Amino acid sequence: MAASSSSKAKAEPPVPPVMKRSMLAPHGPQLRPQYEQEEEWQEFCERTDASKLHDFGRYWWTYGRDEDDDGFLREAVFLEVPLRKDIEAKQIRANLTTKHLQITVHGESVIDEDFEDPKWLNVSESYWEIEVKEVKQVRRKVLRYVLYILMESPKYITQWLFLSEKTEDDGRFVDQNEEEEDNIDDRLRMIAKMKEPEPHRDADIWFSETEEEEERWCDGCGSTRIVVMKKHTDSKYMKYCNDCPFVSPAKETSLPTGLMKQKDIDEKRARKARLKARKEEAKKRMQAEKERVAGEPDRTEEVPEDFNKSEKTRMYTDEEFNDVLTKALRRGEIKWEDY
Repeated sequence: MAASSSSKAKAEPPVPPVMKRSMLAPHGPQLRPQYEQEEEWQEFCERTDASKLHDFGRYWWTYGRDEDDDGFLREAVFLEVPLRKDIEAKQIRANLTTKHLQITVHGESVIDEDFEDPKWLNVSESYWEIEVKEVKQVRRKVLRYVLYILMESPKYITQWLFLSEKTEDDGRFVDQNEEEEDNIDDRLRMIAKMKEPEPHRDADIWFSETEEEEERWCDGCGSTRIVVMKKHTDSKYMKYCNDCPFVSPAKETSLPTGLMKQKDIDEKRARKARLKARKEEAKKRMQAEKERVAGEPDRTEEVPEDFNKSEKTRMYTDEEFNDVLTKALRRGEIKWEDY
C-alpha cells in the first residue's frame, strides 16, 4: 500500500508557481509604436528622458523625484555645484526666488543665474545640503540644491534650467525655432498619436486582405474588372481586362504580401539596430580617448574616506535635546544668524 501511494504521488503533475507581477512586467510598461513612427517616438523619449545629466562644468542638474518630509514622492530638479573640501555650511549663502538663484561660497559667487521659466518653482519648500559623492572618479563635496516643482505646474524641466543655457558665447540662441515647452498636454498628445503595430505573424499565417496590394487593376485603362489566369499559351499568370484588350503580367511573390511587408520591416529594423550599435561603439571609443588625453583626474579637492567618521548619531528625548541646545547656546557654539 505504501508503494502504491508513493507511485500515485509521483504521478501527480507539478503545481505551477504563482505568477508575480514582476515576472510579467519586470521593467514597467513600454510603448512600441508602428515602424513608421519609431524614429519620432525615440526622439521624443530622448528629449523627455529624466535620467539625462545636463553638465555645464561649474554645475550640473538632473530631473527626477525626491521624497519629502511626509513620505510622498515629488518631482524636483537636482542642482549640484562642486565645492572645495574645506567649505562648511556656515560659509554658504543662497538667495532663491522664482526668477533668480544666487549662491555665494565664502564670499565668492558660484551661481548667479536667471531661470529660463519663472512659473514652475516652489521657493518655500526647496532646500540645499552638502554631501560627499564621487564626481569624475574623485570623492568631492558638492552642494545639492533640491528645487521642488509646484503641484499645479504642468511643465517638465527636461530642456533648460537657466536662461544662459539657451545662448552661445556670442549671444546667439542655441535654437531659434525652439519647439513648444515640455508639458503634460504635449506628452499626452504624442502618446495618443502613436499607433499600435500589426502583430508579428509566423510564416504559416497568411493575411486575408491583400487585393489592393496585389495590384488587381488593369495597367492599361485602370479598370478593376480583370481576371488573373494562366492560359496554355502563357508562360506565367497574366491579367486580362474585361473592358479593354490590354494584357499584362500579374504580380507574383513567393510570400503573401502581408508577410512580405513584415519581412521588409524586420530587415529595416535589423539594419537600424546595427547602425545604432556602431554609433554606441564609436561614442565609447571617443570617451575612452578623451579620458586618455585628460590623464589622471585632479585630486587636490578630494575628500578622504574617513570624512565625518568620528561623528555619531545620538538619540535624545525632547527634554535632553532642549538641555543640550541651551548649553551649546550659552557656550557660544551655536549662533543665530539672520539670512
